[in-house]
Amino acid sequence: MKERRKVTRVAVLFSRLSGYMAACLKALKQEHGVELLVFRWKPATSAPFDAHLFDWIDTLYDKKDCSRDKMVAEIAAFDPHAILMAGWMDRDYLHTARQLRKLGVPVVAGSDTQWRGSARQHLANALASWYLHPAIDILWASGERQRTFARKLGYTGENCWEGYYACDWERFAAVYDPQSEKTPTFLFVGRFVEEKGLDSLIDAYRVYRAATNEPWQLMCVGAGPLLSALEGEAGVILPGFVQPEQLPTLMAQASAFVLPSRCEPWGVVIQEAAATGLPVICSDVCGASVHLVREHYNGFVFKSGNALELAHHMLKMSDLAEPIRRSMGAASHTLSRQYTPNRWARQFVEGLSCSRDNSFHRSALSIAHQSRPGTRQ
Repeated sequence: MKERRKVTRVAVLFSRLSGYMAACLKALKQEHGVELLVFRWKPATSAPFDAHLFDWIDTLYDKKDCSRDKMVAEIAAFDPHAILMAGWMDRDYLHTARQLRKLGVPVVAGSDTQWRGSARQHLANALASWYLHPAIDILWASGERQRTFARKLGYTGENCWEGYYACDWERFAAVYDPQSEKTPTFLFVGRFVEEKGLDSLIDAYRVYRAATNEPWQLMCVGAGPLLSALEGEAGVILPGFVQPEQLPTLMAQASAFVLPSRCEPWGVVIQEAAATGLPVICSDVCGASVHLVREHYNGFVFKSGNALELAHHMLKMSDLAEPIRRSMGAASHTLSRQYTPNRWARQFVEGLSCSRDNSFHRSALSIAHQSRPGTRQ
């Protein structure tokens, strides 16, 4: 039996760091003593997180300040036990992963992409052995839909994990109080961009307001180019972008959460809302809905882009008796317990430690891909 490797140094190649990923990485550092070297994309203007969220990271680089060669050299000098990479959309990261993997460093890549059977995904499937397998040992899928795609790419068994996303659960769960008073408010939290379905939300809210004598308010928290489309709408409150520390308290005061996305591979904000005890209304494209929203148990799911269906669910939610809504909120809180930063960190460390060595992953991927029909030898 091979000796288990202890994971004490991890290099992270990430896109834009967020509050929830900061919580996961902090759990990796605090619970398992892991030293972190992190490369990240420049923060987005529509999500201006405070710098202090990440100032505890041992070494942090903005990717724009580093060439490929510098990135490879810095990570090689760091001598990591593993690399954690945010997907495979960044070619510089993918190149870096290939180079470090040649040195025997295992690479874990997150995946929130849902399998939709598109021509592009079928092409990715055909090219996986050439494009992905030389760079990535393990795909860490966020959920069921993403795991289906991972299998198509040849990642199964020990080469495919689930549970890639987790909110800062303790922070949000701390404000959960099933007896607290709620304001009659629907809450949306996210970037003000087209893929979040704000057009459907506005249309639905107008229909909803016209259908009831006592409409709830709609609070939209965030920032982005579609702010002007929300300004001036009757009943809409716009507090702006809220830092992660203030968001739990704000969520705890609302009565229900709404996420009308047209494109939402996962949606960590659904878990954040659920942890605070909010019933959830979300579109069917939200990947997290498969695991965190149950019809008539803790919320409702509607067809993305269907404003009338969304308005119908908003009306149903506001018409529910308060005890029923509280019961739905309690169910949301229970479902939210599935994913925590501590579990995330434990899965990362134990998953790597239990694998025999990097050659196991290479041979497993090779065998799995060669067994698939039509694969070039």
